[in-house]
Amino acid sequence: MLASQAKRISSFCISNGIIVEQDREKYDYCYEIMLSTLLNFASVLLIGLCTGFLAQTVCFMLVFAVLKSNAGGYHAESHLVCFAETVGTFLLYRLLAAVIPAGILPYVSIVLIAFAIITVFILAPVGTGNKPIGRRQSGQLKRDCCLIILFLGAAVFFLLFFSAAQWAFSISFAVTAVSVSLIIGKYQLAKHGPEA
Repeated sequence: MLASQAKRISSFCISNGIIVEQDREKYDYCYEIMLSTLLNFASVLLIGLCTGFLAQTVCFMLVFAVLKSNAGGYHAESHLVCFAETVGTFLLYRLLAAVIPAGILPYVSIVLIAFAIITVFILAPVGTGNKPIGRRQSGQLKRDCCLIILFLGAAVFFLLFFSAAQWAFSISFAVTAVSVSLIIGKYQLAKHGPEA
């Protein structure tokens, strides 16, 4: 479904002289990824809106997207799997945010952000077969990832200082999700090589 919609967008752009036919395959792929990403984000935002947590949902998704786009890590094999994992991760975050007692939530946030900082410093960035990372690019992404995770760590402690534990947990869980993605991605690279 997404592939056919992506091809329609490419055809429209070609017929209007925006792109050339020779680049069609690249644009088909790019539009397909863009549509998949928009579907994932829109679905999570809709869940956040329906459950009354839109602002925290936006925070969660922005933190996740910024760190994931720099750090890399695991990528699902299909759009459906990606969708299920994205929505599943968000639902797990909301479930845990609802069931962890308020008095314990700050400590959970601290443990999660500490885990994420260590993981990002050790593993990031992690490329894939579809998005390999060269040595030069790797050094720049490593610096960017370290700066981003340190900033987010400071944000978590700032929020906890001002008793905004739910917001701190939103950031902590998002970066933990990216950290788990890094671990899985690194494992796949070790097991299958860059084609994984």
